[in-house]
Amino acid sequence: MSAQNAAVDSLSALRQWYDGHRPSPDEEPNTYVICAGLAILERMRDAFPLSRSDYVTPGNQVRTSGRLIQSILARHGEERRFTAEGGRTTRATVPAAEGLVAQTNAVEGLSELTDEERYEVIEALQAWLVERVKDYFSRQRIGVEINLSKPTSQIVGDILNAAGLKSGAVAQHLVGAKLAVRFPDLDVANHSYTTADQQLGRPGDFVVRDTVFHVTVAPMPPVLDKCLENFRNGYRPLLLAPDSRLEAARQMAESAGAQEGVSILAIESFVGQNIDELGSFGKENLAENIIGLIETYNERVGAVESDRSLLIAPAANL
Repeated sequence: MSAQNAAVDSLSALRQWYDGHRPSPDEEPNTYVICAGLAILERMRDAFPLSRSDYVTPGNQVRTSGRLIQSILARHGEERRFTAEGGRTTRATVPAAEGLVAQTNAVEGLSELTDEERYEVIEALQAWLVERVKDYFSRQRIGVEINLSKPTSQIVGDILNAAGLKSGAVAQHLVGAKLAVRFPDLDVANHSYTTADQQLGRPGDFVVRDTVFHVTVAPMPPVLDKCLENFRNGYRPLLLAPDSRLEAARQMAESAGAQEGVSILAIESFVGQNIDELGSFGKENLAENIIGLIETYNERVGAVESDRSLLIAPAANL
């Protein structure tokens, strides 16, 4: 059997094993299944066919760890943290690993490959599982605990902090949601975060009448240049940045000679004030208004973003 045929049959066996661990046809397997698969395939680099002692410790745990899984993911370009233990402490990991070993050991011709050919097959199979990890991340919504005793600006800040590396996209869509809620009769533009202004021929992220909104979590001179261009073209530019970067943004504006033509506000205050205004600055409607903002945010994100991990999970305490 050729190496290509062995690779095709191996991938078929991996898919069959993976699908066999789905709780239902439309649900993905638990994360320990992916960890077991990545770890077993890694063991196949040193021994094949695999014996139980090759992948199970004397303590009856699969030879895996969070560090091992992360190193495999990193090799395939995925740097996000997937698991702390690599599925090692989950009892179901051993049976899952045993099932994959049985299926891969049975693939005709796989044991006849050279080490180099087997490594290529392993890389392809691990790459397929890494795609399942990326699918996992794309399904995970941003989780944040909403503390209603905090000022609304801090609540917005908590959402941005929970977004982590995605805070730039989240900030843009939060501002868009705030404008859509505040001005329901206006058509507030809704574009993917990665769509550049130049592609759309727009002066900024949002335009409401003669005001142009620029949203950034990392203010740099180019965005001030855009603001100055807006000002020269008769617009009223408004730069929104995180509260922690506000002073830096104002210093940049002063250096660029834009301090008199550009308004600079904190994203947290700009969005938070809208929540307060909708509730007439009372606590009794705060939860309802936050829920409304998040629902509008999710609707707008769902309409233009393929990355579902930008969605915000409903807060359990609201």
